[in-house]
Amino acid sequence: MKKTKKATALLACAMMTSLLLSGCGKEKKEEEVTTQAQINLSPVSTMDGSAEDIQVISKEGYILSDLTGEWIDEKYENQRPFCLMINNISEAMPQSGISKAAITYEILVEGGITRYLCVFDTYDDIEKLGPIRSARVPYVQLAKMYDAFYGHYGWSPTAQEMIEGDSSINSLNGIYLGDIMYYRSSDRPAPHNVYTNSDLIASGIEYKGYDYQHGDNYEKMFSFNYKDKPLENGTPANKVVTAFNEYYTPYFEYNAGDGLYYRTQYGSPQTDAETGEQLSYKNVVILMVEYSTDDTGYYRFVNWTSGLDVYYFTDGQYIKGRWENVGGVPKLFKEDGTEMKLNPGNTFVTVFDYTIPASIVIE
Repeated sequence: MKKTKKATALLACAMMTSLLLSGCGKEKKEEEVTTQAQINLSPVSTMDGSAEDIQVISKEGYILSDLTGEWIDEKYENQRPFCLMINNISEAMPQSGISKAAITYEILVEGGITRYLCVFDTYDDIEKLGPIRSARVPYVQLAKMYDAFYGHYGWSPTAQEMIEGDSSINSLNGIYLGDIMYYRSSDRPAPHNVYTNSDLIASGIEYKGYDYQHGDNYEKMFSFNYKDKPLENGTPANKVVTAFNEYYTPYFEYNAGDGLYYRTQYGSPQTDAETGEQLSYKNVVILMVEYSTDDTGYYRFVNWTSGLDVYYFTDGQYIKGRWENVGGVPKLFKEDGTEMKLNPGNTFVTVFDYTIPASIVIE
């Protein structure tokens, strides 16, 4: 039977306790008992040969999110995420509800523009979310990696072929779901005016009869520290520019006051229309990838199998490593080969063309 995250935490706690009791000549230390039980062992040799603090934590009524490493209600345990295609051209600004995403991916599509795939671990408190656009192959592949519901309105020919040919992809296509899951706002022209909300998302999932629980083949994408931890051997990074081309040069600026990276694009701070606040992220990841196009040279694809460089930014610093496809998902590794652990919080992932590394500027 598949172990839940809570069961795993309890088992780990028991193992750590056993180590404490069986150590020869070591004194047992009394720990303060709180509502958040924890054991600290330092240093401890890990399987990769490194030494680090190991903290085993449980919190009654909560679990740690696979997507943020933060505490969420235990009712979400093993619940599949919701992925949504988000418009990202200037006519679509400001977007609504995307500040609630646990992870946001930015990927090139045709014409040198980008779209977002917003990944939500909880999605039952969203009043307005969009604008929503059509599916493209790299986003379909990511949604499948997350074993997620995939919301979109329309699709490219290659994305349609992929979705219709793979029953494991739980598509929620506005072409078929219409008013069941989506609506058009009157304050913007089509096609930049398609939105949804929590009630409509639930209606779409129920209409399609999809299962809310992860399957047995689910593989977690990222690993997280239990608490914020400074990067080892990090390099200062107060501004990060990802110039996709000469016309589109978004960037992040670090705010030491709250430890977050704030996003700017199209010459202005990027905000969420529902809060009016600038988008900010605890973690910024740049995945260098190989882009290609179909036979027409129009639609773009991403090679998710061949690992290349990765840059990880948090707390005003960055490290460089490499990503590799492990178990069907891209995982992040340090230069010494150990897996990167992100700090708890939301993450923005830029999927960037490896042939133009000089277009990434770090200050």
